[in-house]
Amino acid sequence: MKDKLYDGKTAIPYEGELVPEKDRLVFLSEQKSFSFQYSDILNLDPVGREFRLEIRNPENPTYSFVLVFYSKESYSSVLAGRKSHNKFPILDLWQNTHFALKLGALALTAFLAFSVYNAGLSYAYFFVPTSYDKKQSEVMSGWVRDYFSECSSPALKSTMKKISKKLKDADDSFDYDIIVIDDEVFNAFAMPGGTIVVFTELLKKTETPEELAGVLAHEMAHIHKRHGVRRQIRSAGNVVLLSLGIGSGFEGVDMLENMDSLYEVLSVTIYDQKFSREYESEADEIALEKLKKSNLTGEGFLNFFKRIQEEYEVPQEGEEAANSNGAVKIPDFLSSHPATEDRIEYVKNIISHPNYPKGKLGISGKEWNRIQKLCSPVKPRKEFKNPLGL
Repeated sequence: MKDKLYDGKTAIPYEGELVPEKDRLVFLSEQKSFSFQYSDILNLDPVGREFRLEIRNPENPTYSFVLVFYSKESYSSVLAGRKSHNKFPILDLWQNTHFALKLGALALTAFLAFSVYNAGLSYAYFFVPTSYDKKQSEVMSGWVRDYFSECSSPALKSTMKKISKKLKDADDSFDYDIIVIDDEVFNAFAMPGGTIVVFTELLKKTETPEELAGVLAHEMAHIHKRHGVRRQIRSAGNVVLLSLGIGSGFEGVDMLENMDSLYEVLSVTIYDQKFSREYESEADEIALEKLKKSNLTGEGFLNFFKRIQEEYEVPQEGEEAANSNGAVKIPDFLSSHPATEDRIEYVKNIISHPNYPKGKLGISGKEWNRIQKLCSPVKPRKEFKNPLGL
């Protein structure tokens, strides 16, 4: 069977024989002879029982020569000649790799690039000044106070301030503002910059002030380690926050005040404050360190975990968290990963160490019961409205 050469101009091939020489390729036919350089080879692919060779046309790059031949010996000679004349062996290897392997290599490269990029985002927050967190706290705490009924009791506020002050680390630059909201939402969450929101439904579930101290220590850990900003960067998948900070240090960040939908922002803030497994584990670890440095027992933190787990149905991954009536959602610091049982075991192991303190806040049970009931809402809760009137 004769070899065939297509010149790219006509569908009728030249028939003849491919002769691989040491320094060049020669195609001999009755009509015409052709000579090619090994460096002009674009592709060499075995297809069934034939071999297809694509060769660059130096005189007219629009058209490439396609040479179909059948000799395995010629195929080996072409490979050897191309290898000896190729200045880019990696490119040569790529061009001669099967399509499926190329696709797999591209997919693996994309995955590795994404992994490196995502890992980089995990550390991007180092370039975002804490003034950005504090600006968020200022704006978002204002929204919470405007749209929810805050408990105005001075004694309750004083107690919250006392606990947070005791838990605050020396290297913590944030000023903590504990907002107690009179609402049946069973939750507590932290916002970047120092604001922690605690709902009275959760407050009522604590049997001792040490239990609340454990919850606050956990939320303060989220703020101290800047989990909110870190999550924003990772979720966005870009470094917009970094570009905003270049030269200005995020001073006068007004973008939060101009968001299109206040309803959407508050909905996300109040009801979707879940952190990743990594952040929740770190917050538990830091919370226990805060309690230890403050000479406070971790029993309250552990007991609150255990009692809530027993009282409420702990969901499996991907399920909604609710009590037996399906009405009350488990707070995010319990329902999010890692699994509550694992977290209970972790806390138990840490506080069981002989050197872990057993200190109390100095608030009696009777006094704590009184404080739990101190909630005089400033004003009724407003109805959410889209600020654009849509």
